[in-house]
Amino acid sequence: MKKRIALITWSGLPQGAESERLMLPYLAAAGIKAEIVDWRSVDCDFGRFDLLILRTCWDYHLNAKEFTAWLQRTVKVVPVLNAIETVLWNHNKFYLRELQQQGHQIAPTVFVCETEPIEAGQWNEVLRWEKIVVKPAVSATAHKTWLFDRATLPDKDELKHKMQDEALLIQEFIPEIVTGGELSFIYIDGRYSHAVLKRAAAGDFRVQKDFGGTAEPFTPSRELLNQADEIAATVPQVRDSLYCRIDAGLRESKLLLMELELIEPELFLGLAEGAAERFAKAIVRRTE
Repeated sequence: MKKRIALITWSGLPQGAESERLMLPYLAAAGIKAEIVDWRSVDCDFGRFDLLILRTCWDYHLNAKEFTAWLQRTVKVVPVLNAIETVLWNHNKFYLRELQQQGHQIAPTVFVCETEPIEAGQWNEVLRWEKIVVKPAVSATAHKTWLFDRATLPDKDELKHKMQDEALLIQEFIPEIVTGGELSFIYIDGRYSHAVLKRAAAGDFRVQKDFGGTAEPFTPSRELLNQADEIAATVPQVRDSLYCRIDAGLRESKLLLMELELIEPELFLGLAEGAAERFAKAIVRRTE
């Protein structure tokens, strides 16, 4: 019997992104019937699918409680990838604190829980930085992400109010992201597939396409790839997932981990020869 899968999107992208559309012929050739479905569709019986793949659900952070409830409800009737445990771990950027404790290098970061004030010691650390990035712990596509100079940074109480008392991350700005770009290493079934270099538009610090950012194919050196592979091998959420995008800055030839994207990352399948077919084959293996 032909397997049926759903590639999960959101209402703002009903046909999915280019990466998803590129996969469809390969899935069809393997006997897989794939549909692109909005996760908030009230008319869809998700139980009729054999597998759901979270792909372009790019509004999940705006509806975090609803999305989590949908996941918990849906996984009872159909398998979801990436795994719900990984998604729930990854949706709050406090996972970076866990990775830092495991020895992975991240941008200097102060983690502030929603119910707690910013402590004096934390604030003193922040005030040592020339530029500061502030972002919600649950966020995507640079939503509510702010860049301040030290001189223009609001005081800590005003900052908490500005962030509407959400859990937040206060990070030292990494200038190499602007001067050299951000690297993204895409892993499929825990194995390296391809990489891209993302650059911010002139005058901006955000590399996302929504803000004028660009992406281009990138061939990493063996040294850089070894560093990315070490992250992939030592973080089980990367090693065991269908897909992951490792985002990193480059400082003195060392990767500085910015994010692990395990929920709905753009995988840039159109920028690497064979990537769409590799991802489609990985999905097929998960249906066998």
